[in-house]
Parts: sequence; structure tokens; C-alpha cells
Amino acid sequence: MTVFTQKERFVFQFLIISVAIGLSVGTIRKTYFKPDFSEKIENEIAEFKSLSFYIDESKLNYTQENLSKSDDIKPKISVKSININTALKKDLLRFPKINSITAERIIQYRDVFGPFKSIEGLLNIKGIGPKTQDQLKQFIQIK
Repeated sequence: MTVFTQKERFVFQFLIISVAIGLSVGTIRKTYFKPDFSEKIENEIAEFKSLSFYIDESKLNYTQENLSKSDDIKPKISVKSININTALKKDLLRFPKINSITAERIIQYRDVFGPFKSIEGLLNIKGIGPKTQDQLKQFIQIK
């Protein structure tokens, strides 16, 4: 007396063979068809180098604070001062509390009303209040 009927054995064998073929194909793909990430890595390195230009090494302050449950050490990095009258959108996005919409508003304001004459001119931009202006003072130059 058999446990499985002939059709059940056929289905069981089919499933085992399908799994074996799938594992074989996966192994072959991982072994012989590895993706080439070298170009992507080179692009990321170039982008990092361009962004790291704005980090002022003399202003790096490493402190340990109770910021998370894992007690990570998170460095505080100061950004070099940037001229607000010539800064591009990507430069403005490096400032704290400045998102893409606020950066666009700064550029539009500058285009319409001319260059900023003082840091207080930032208060005319929607989304920048006195607290944000105080945080931005150390990063902004007016020339």
C-alpha cells in the first residue's frame, strides 16, 4: 500500500525539480552575472568630495550626547560661510532649517528685489522667522 497516489508523486517530484532548478539558476546568476557597481561608487565618491569642500575642518566639534537609545556619537559639523547673494539652491539646502521651497523663495526674492543688504532681509521671506535667522547668521555672508 502506498501513501501517495501516482498523480501526487508526480506533483511532488515536479515541485522538487522546480526548486532545484530555481536554486541552480540563482547560484549561476550570483556567480557569473555580478553587477558592476564601480561607476556608481566613483560617482558617489566624486559627489562626497564636492560636498565635503564646504566642511570647515577647524570647526569640527565632536561631542557625545544622549541623542538616541543606542548612545551613538554624532559629530556636529559646521558649514563654511556662504554668500547669500550668490549662493545656488544646492548651497542653500546645506543650511539648517532651509528646505527646497525656502531656498527657491530666497532665490526669487533676490532676483526680484536685488541682493540682500543685511541678514535681517531674510525675515522678508516666508518660512524664515527670527529663530531661523539666528541659526543662519553663522553660515551667511553678505557681500
